[in-house]
Amino acid sequence: MILQALYDHYQRLLDDPGSNIAPPGYSPAKVSHVLVIDTDGKLLDILAIVSLQGKKYLPKTLLVPEQVKRTSGIAANILCDNVSYMLGIEQTKQGEIVLTMDKYNKFKSENEKFLHSLNSEEVFAVLAFLKKWNPEKALSHPIVMPRINELFSGSNMVFKLDGKLGYIHENAEIRNAWDNRLHSSSDDIIGQCLITGDVKPIARLHPSIKGIIGAQTSGASLVSFNADSFTSYGKSQSFNSPVSQNAAFAYGTALNYLIASDTNHIRLSDTTMVFWAEKQGKIEETVLSWCLDPVEIGDEKEDEKRHIDFTAARQAKTILERVKKGLTVGDPSFDANTNCYLLGLAPNAARLSVRFWQVSNFGDLLKRIAKHYKDMDIVGLERIGGFVSPWRMLKAIAVLEDAKNIPPLLGGQVLQAILTGQMYPQTLYNLTLLRCRAGGEHGGVTTIRASIIKAFLLRKYRIQNQHKKEVLITMGLNKDNVETAYLLGRLFSILEKTQKDALGSNINATIRDRYFGAASATPGSVFPLLLRLSRHHIAKSDYGNVADRKIQEVMNHLTAFPSHLNMEDQGQFILGYYHQNQANYEKNEGTEG
Repeated sequence: MILQALYDHYQRLLDDPGSNIAPPGYSPAKVSHVLVIDTDGKLLDILAIVSLQGKKYLPKTLLVPEQVKRTSGIAANILCDNVSYMLGIEQTKQGEIVLTMDKYNKFKSENEKFLHSLNSEEVFAVLAFLKKWNPEKALSHPIVMPRINELFSGSNMVFKLDGKLGYIHENAEIRNAWDNRLHSSSDDIIGQCLITGDVKPIARLHPSIKGIIGAQTSGASLVSFNADSFTSYGKSQSFNSPVSQNAAFAYGTALNYLIASDTNHIRLSDTTMVFWAEKQGKIEETVLSWCLDPVEIGDEKEDEKRHIDFTAARQAKTILERVKKGLTVGDPSFDANTNCYLLGLAPNAARLSVRFWQVSNFGDLLKRIAKHYKDMDIVGLERIGGFVSPWRMLKAIAVLEDAKNIPPLLGGQVLQAILTGQMYPQTLYNLTLLRCRAGGEHGGVTTIRASIIKAFLLRKYRIQNQHKKEVLITMGLNKDNVETAYLLGRLFSILEKTQKDALGSNINATIRDRYFGAASATPGSVFPLLLRLSRHHIAKSDYGNVADRKIQEVMNHLTAFPSHLNMEDQGQFILGYYHQNQANYEKNEGTEG
């Protein structure tokens, strides 16, 4: 199903002239430099074709003859490769420049074998270069030496004939020869393709998928067999899963295209999710991309980093806000009934693991995403953008708020909960409680953490049909919520505010610093002490009467201080604490401080 959907998407991309998808037999390659040669094969110049984006120089992406899959050993490409293959030199990790004669000789032999029967000026120039070039003299070459550092830090290189337009690999005769060479090997194994049903040469190795966070930079396989234990019915390698060479190329190219796209993937912890529409056009994909990773419209840094189009972002935000309010999309260019495919991938050694696979339509997905953001709504959220992306959620619960400390698997679980409307993972809730109870610079009850707790409890009560509890979970302070844990959280906030009013802001350690963790887990051991301390603070505070009245208002609904609070009640405690904190500093008419 996954490979079939990717294969079908590749066919749609081929029909879309604006996609620039690689045709069969070709692959996109990052090219940083061009070797300019004359008809005699002499190296005349080396041109950089990088572009400055932000503070980085990025290579240009060109369509070149399909590049080999390098796992181990030496394998050369045709007319496009890195400096170690095309010039025969490379730099070690220690900074030493060494010869790579074996790589250069492999590049030379493969290209001579391919080009020897062709007859064009460009072909003769490349053959002459391969015959004359001596890697041993590269370090003294007047063209190479001034650019040696940028060559080693660059990516691939291609050839160009001086005085001719375009690159040599784009020559018509070379392209025709390459097209005729494809799938013409007598060693091919013929079988029925599981994707198309056609009887064609079967792919021995499936394509490498690049750009998956945490996977090998050279790429990882979605389908591979590399041990005898995977062999069945005497079939080895990918012949266990017979997919034709054409179909394997198509699904691999489509998946790499989606990962490289600005609007067809998001990354969350160790999970990379790609998504695509079952039709040509980008509006639905663009809207979904923004909804899953909303940024403040007009944020120039984010706009530049994510290549966000202002108009498209505004359109996406308008659509999401309408759906969040329970209205229709209200945009005729957005087809809510269009099918959408979502694929979550994560690294697993040299392979990729499928974290989740979902087929839905954009209308249903938007409703679930909007429901997620509505569940997350809490007072104070408007001050940090209004929408908290899944990425910001996970970062908020990581130790030191460092993305490297986000637990494995959690990103995929959170995405799946958002996209399906199911329960949020219990791990998300537990870690949020821990971060709220922790002290230090990155600990404490923040807006995002309180928002996560609110969303978790609200969704839990809704799914479990606990309607009486569900209605008590609100955006802001709910004085009708007389759950003991919620009241205790409110009480702690009032006591903390009373201390600050009495002693000012220059306090070495507030009751929050010393007692919050214990108060939220074992209130019976802490609150009697805090109430005794509060009498001293009330006496010193200019707002003592107000504080005393607020304390009494909460205490009227409490019958006792429980010895322990379970995990659910600890969330209620934190929610009550956060709501009361927000209410403490609202501007009210009257005498309250």
